[in-house]
Amino acid sequence: MKKTSNNRGRILSLILAALLLASCSKTGPAKISDSSGVGRDPELVSGYTPDTSETDTPPETDDTSTTPPSPSVENPYEVGSTAWELVNGKYTYYFGPRDESGLATIGEMYTMERKNLPDQPAGYDWFYAHTSYNEATGEVTPGSWDRYDSTIEFIEKYGGIYRGDETQKVCYLTFDCGYEYGTTSQILDVLKEKNAPAIFFVTGHYVEEQYDLMKRMLDEGHLIGNHTVNHWKMSEVTVDQFMQQLNDLEAMYLEKFPDAPPMHYFRPPSGSCNEWSFIMADKMGYKTVMWSWTYYDYDTNNQLPVAEALAKAKNALHPGVVYLFHAESQTNADMLGDLIDWIRAQGYEIMPICSIETQSANSSN
Repeated sequence: MKKTSNNRGRILSLILAALLLASCSKTGPAKISDSSGVGRDPELVSGYTPDTSETDTPPETDDTSTTPPSPSVENPYEVGSTAWELVNGKYTYYFGPRDESGLATIGEMYTMERKNLPDQPAGYDWFYAHTSYNEATGEVTPGSWDRYDSTIEFIEKYGGIYRGDETQKVCYLTFDCGYEYGTTSQILDVLKEKNAPAIFFVTGHYVEEQYDLMKRMLDEGHLIGNHTVNHWKMSEVTVDQFMQQLNDLEAMYLEKFPDAPPMHYFRPPSGSCNEWSFIMADKMGYKTVMWSWTYYDYDTNNQLPVAEALAKAKNALHPGVVYLFHAESQTNADMLGDLIDWIRAQGYEIMPICSIETQSANSSN
């Protein structure tokens, strides 16, 4: 994504604003497909190349800027808590401040080996199992492989999301927003008409340029997640860059929407992840949201016909499916209403992403 042009003073002021607001077995892996990409500006398709000349060493003294904020007396919700309910037909969320207690041991991240996930070959980003849904019987046929149990256990250990509740007919709609191509308003219209919740992962450019659309997202009962300021490959950046990318994005967000819920969810750009990135996000109190299905939808000049894309999305239905769509896709905007109606006709509910945590908490009690 295009880099924002914040100067040093602006960044410092935004960080300060954020701090003040915060105080209130299975078979082996298949090859990654071209459906794992993320929409981006054509001029920046090559993405980010880390500056190997930059050092990344822990500070010699305690850095008070990474001290977790204390809960504000004005915010009755516990640190790290998430809850939601339907109020007069609108999804309403109650989030406490993120649990940033892991920052007390952030120093270990400077020297931690950057290991791939157990089933992740070198050079690969995120990939997912391909299931097949039988509309006539409602049965889901798993693919010949899935992520290793050890990978899934690792992701869950560090607060990540691959699928939701696999014992229930539930699914989750997630959208990545980097640049606006005039389609998000239509997507929001459909979600409002169908009363379906979603989460939108936004970049710094989107926060700077799309105030009205983001206000609609919040006003109409959707969540907004952290997709970083610059859309860099977050498995390759330094510790300090990782924290800055997430902290600066949230600061920009809260400056424009000071009454919005704290950001709790992070999606790594381009699906770039490894064990280190999951642990980093967890230490910052973020849940890393991956996906269990997506398709090649982010190229605005190469959109699938609606019928073909809809058939792909239908075939991917399975309990707990986390759909990833890109908001810049006209095909997605055109097929969304039909997809939602069809999903519900199959007996599935469309749930907010935070319900995954609620379900996990209930199942453990």
